[in-house]
Amino acid sequence: MTRPLPRISANALSLLVLALSLPPVLRAQGTTGLNPESVPYEVTEDLGKVTGPPAMGPTAVSDVGLVMDELGLRKLFGKTGIEFFGWAEAGYTVSSVGTGLLSVQPRQNRYGNQLLVHQIGVVLRRGVRQDRVDVGFNIRYFVGADAALGQPKGGIGNAANTYFSQDFRDLSATLHIPLFKQGGLDVKVGRQNTIIGYNGFLAPYRPFQSSDYQFFYSQDGAFTGVLTTLAINEDLNISNGLTQCANTFFTPRNDGYVCYIGQVNYWLNHQRRTRLTGSTYLGRQAIFAAPGLGGTFVTMGELRVQHQWNERLFQVVQSNFGWDSNTPVGTASWFGLYTIGIFHVTAPWDFRFRLDFFNDDGGTRTGINTGYGALTLGVNWHPVKYLEVRPEVRGDLAGRPAFGTSGASTDKSQLTGVLSALVKF
Repeated sequence: MTRPLPRISANALSLLVLALSLPPVLRAQGTTGLNPESVPYEVTEDLGKVTGPPAMGPTAVSDVGLVMDELGLRKLFGKTGIEFFGWAEAGYTVSSVGTGLLSVQPRQNRYGNQLLVHQIGVVLRRGVRQDRVDVGFNIRYFVGADAALGQPKGGIGNAANTYFSQDFRDLSATLHIPLFKQGGLDVKVGRQNTIIGYNGFLAPYRPFQSSDYQFFYSQDGAFTGVLTTLAINEDLNISNGLTQCANTFFTPRNDGYVCYIGQVNYWLNHQRRTRLTGSTYLGRQAIFAAPGLGGTFVTMGELRVQHQWNERLFQVVQSNFGWDSNTPVGTASWFGLYTIGIFHVTAPWDFRFRLDFFNDDGGTRTGINTGYGALTLGVNWHPVKYLEVRPEVRGDLAGRPAFGTSGASTDKSQLTGVLSALVKF
């Protein structure tokens, strides 16, 4: 005789449906729906709109609090809203193509078979309060091999030293004006991190040690200018800005020219499981070209969707495309597409993958007219809130010889292995 199924009350069924539709990672107190290891989180965090990390995954660098608590800064700053935190990262990259400066990729770990101090960074900032007219600031300073790689025009570092330099990634002030019941206008002025792209330049804001092709060849990591962000409500915000073009430190890159940067972000649901992003960057030298291959006007667009499938699985898909007019090879174009997946296996362990494609038609981005593909597999071990160990294995392929060392293009394929450690304080 078959037993009848147990009856479930309407209220219990409703609670069950609600629990399944809102994964625990999104129900955690303070959650924003953003992965801390990303540019979207960094941008939101700088405005003071992030109140806590997701339930699983590494702790956001701003929430570690070692310096704030151990040195008594939290008590000293009191209710001013001022924060101080930092990080240090070092790593070793093994490369199949040889020792020394690697051609094309990977970046930012661009030296094969060498140990590098990538970054030592500190941040002093005050986010703006959203319920009143308020003024904040952001000072983000760092040193290391990555500071040498990202040297801006007019910067404070030594561009000739490719192993170690210094840079202010941010040196800006922000004014907040409340305009709507659930939003307002933020006006940021000065040297500031870009809003474009998912993968960040700074170590705490990227999910892998190595970076995707779009990040290095079709995005600008930072700029000097004015950026406005209008939050229509909790789900929709629009950014518009004028910059001094690609990577400058209070120094015009093109006399008499400015570049335009813009972005729209929209959450499809109030649970913040799915976010759509569209971005653009326009102007002369808005995006760097390979040496001697720049044109007169860059048009770049970017589309991104990120989705939290459940409490353990997160995915982002991003497409980037652009054109550069009047280059030495005519109107050049490029296209990139990648997906990143992060799976939280256990509380201290994440498994990560990235599948990346980039086509450089005309060779004005990488210096070689060909297409590229890469697969990266990585693990993130974060046993305590102040430490991340990030090993990865990466394979790159190109349609013609593009990989090598010291600028040589000798190989169509390249295999790299990385072991890096990130300490947050």
